[in-house]
Amino acid sequence: METVGQIATVLVAVLIVVGVVVGVRSIPDVRRYLRMRQM
Repeated sequence: METVGQIATVLVAVLIVVGVVVGVRSIPDVRRYLRMRQM
């Protein structure tokens, strides 16, 4: 059962890293979108 917990922990860590990377990549797009809406 320990290996199952370790695998689940690794999967959660990978998902968090992917989420952070996607979030950081999308910040400039969000800023550009907000700037276009203000014009």
